[in-house]
Amino acid sequence: MERLLAGLRGIVAVKAVDRGVLERVAEEEGRYEKSAFLPLQNEGVRQVLARQAAVALLKDRQFREPPAPTVYLVERLGEAAPLRGQVLEAEDARYHILGEEVLASRRPYAEKTLFLAESFVLFPERRASPGTPSYFLIPPLGFAELEERQEELGIRRIISISPSSLSDVILREACGFPADTGCATLLVGFDWDAGAAKARP
Repeated sequence: MERLLAGLRGIVAVKAVDRGVLERVAEEEGRYEKSAFLPLQNEGVRQVLARQAAVALLKDRQFREPPAPTVYLVERLGEAAPLRGQVLEAEDARYHILGEEVLASRRPYAEKTLFLAESFVLFPERRASPGTPSYFLIPPLGFAELEERQEELGIRRIISISPSSLSDVILREACGFPADTGCATLLVGFDWDAGAAKARP
């Protein structure tokens, strides 16, 4: 598996991550959530910790665009069902999308927008009410290159996440990745498929 990942365009380094490192990352993300100026939940990190194994990737700017935004502004779903395309599903939870990271593949937008920054867009007309709690959410994403070969690799429940800048430092130190500001880390988590031949990293 490491050979497959290392051969992807834009991947600089690959390293298996042990449980102790994942727990340190989860603890750091928990502290980051509590100290953040705006409400934030990194659900992706919690889901990686719930997987049986994980690998860290160091990627440069040549790596592909993520399959979906890596961060959203969301609110809890109320009784009124949001329109199609406005719902984010992450594991067993469902959220109403109020804003998202800007991806070239998702532009132009068909509704009224407000750019919070060059890389983040809000959908102001979607807000249910000022009293409904909202927060930034970092969800788990798929990883197509492994999903396409999961039977061959003997893995399942594959997810990838983007760690915070502080967790990025932990991963670089634990994995021996260089402190290159032109690169970023990703965590990929998965379960082994007990019914298949295991192609271990």
